[in-house]
Amino acid sequence: MKRRFCVNSVKPDANGSIDLSNIRQHLEVVRVGVGDVVHLFDGRGREVEAEISVFDGRSALASVRKQVTRDTESPLECWLIQAIPVRIVRMDTIVRQVAELGVYRVVPVFAERSQQAKVKPAATRRRADRWSRIAEAAAEQSCRAHVPEVDAPCAFDDLDWECFPRPMFIAEPGKLPVPRVPATSTVSLLIGPEGGWTGREISAAHSFGAQPFGLGPRVLRADTAGVVATTVFQSLWGDLN
Repeated sequence: MKRRFCVNSVKPDANGSIDLSNIRQHLEVVRVGVGDVVHLFDGRGREVEAEISVFDGRSALASVRKQVTRDTESPLECWLIQAIPVRIVRMDTIVRQVAELGVYRVVPVFAERSQQAKVKPAATRRRADRWSRIAEAAAEQSCRAHVPEVDAPCAFDDLDWECFPRPMFIAEPGKLPVPRVPATSTVSLLIGPEGGWTGREISAAHSFGAQPFGLGPRVLRADTAGVVATTVFQSLWGDLN
């Protein structure tokens, strides 16, 4: 497997070169040099095999050798609406793992039982940028053609319910496994924080069409439940079956 890097664009310029300035530091870390072959992808489905043509103190360029086609994207467009855990750093692990599992989009949400509801907006934006970089790195490692989108965190009451794909499911302790519904190419999963969703949040989700489902008899941590739920639905309708 060639080394893979996400770049702004895999479209060559007028001179037939791809600018690698945004990944120069990564190239230095793995000691890539002129003549080495790498895979470059734009996170939006396009990928090429390229050869490093220039790598000096001023610039880093690569020339395209051939287009690369990957069949690594799940047929299931899975959105994960994940309540932010008590230890917000655990969201890093959630994003990385569900990106590897093929999730399409992650929507972090401050639930009523989240403990970071009063975090300043600037800190929230920094977290969102960090999670986006983690998703990009996970896509590189797992050979995905698309980088999952990670939204900026929002409050539960500010969720845009109409934009979420259907069917929609909300994890609730003690419920039966996934209800029997026709096969689908889209799904939205709501995973609560430590202590679970409040009754008000569950009622609100139900009013927008979310169906309850359970994740087995054991109590899962918030940073485990999202990964397990994604795996379950990828097994049902995605490419883990």
